[in-house]
Amino acid sequence: MPTAPRRRGPAAPARRRAPPPRARLTAGERRQALIDAAARLLSDDGVDAIQFADVAAAAGVTRQLVYRFFPNRQALVIAVLEDFAAELTRRFGEGAARVIPGSLGEAARVFVEAVCDTIEAKGVGAWRLLDAKGPDAETARLGQAIQDRLVQPWYARIAAVTGAGEREVTALARMIVAAGRAVLDLWYGGVLSRDEAVDAATRGVAGMLRAFTVPRVVRSGARRATAP
Repeated sequence: MPTAPRRRGPAAPARRRAPPPRARLTAGERRQALIDAAARLLSDDGVDAIQFADVAAAAGVTRQLVYRFFPNRQALVIAVLEDFAAELTRRFGEGAARVIPGSLGEAARVFVEAVCDTIEAKGVGAWRLLDAKGPDAETARLGQAIQDRLVQPWYARIAAVTGAGEREVTALARMIVAAGRAVLDLWYGGVLSRDEAVDAATRGVAGMLRAFTVPRVVRSGARRATAP
């Protein structure tokens, strides 16, 4: 007599493989993760979005841990600015070493490319704050100081190319930064492509340099006139 087929019960659930243990972040890695989370909030929603509760939620930690690394909100905003400046300096150095620009215009292109790379890596929020638009006077002052520090190495080269005096070089450097910032606004605002923005900024820098260049014959005459 044939036996009735055995009823099969529900299939046993597949044994789930335990996830590998998460590596514990070092203090430096945790601090960087908090800076990165704050930078994302800054780029997405502006400086008012940098609140410790929001940064903690974005980084998946507690507010108490954020306070362990940053005593107050201003310290965190400043850390985001410094992190952006350090990344920009690194990328510009690598670009200049790779291309070895032969003219100030070529160097300007490398710098603008480095700014674009840094914005893509770190977000646009810190770049906006470097224009002395911080949430308080101290942060705005620091943002301007960081921007001046980034531009300072250009002063001697601008003077050598144009023959302009110290005050004109200072004014020209500020104008170049403002023009470059205006063009990059159009890039991350979606009006221009990156290539179009880089090209426009580079040509704008070249045009301003030409406008401020003192003819060599005038430079020679000035040197003779001031010679003892």
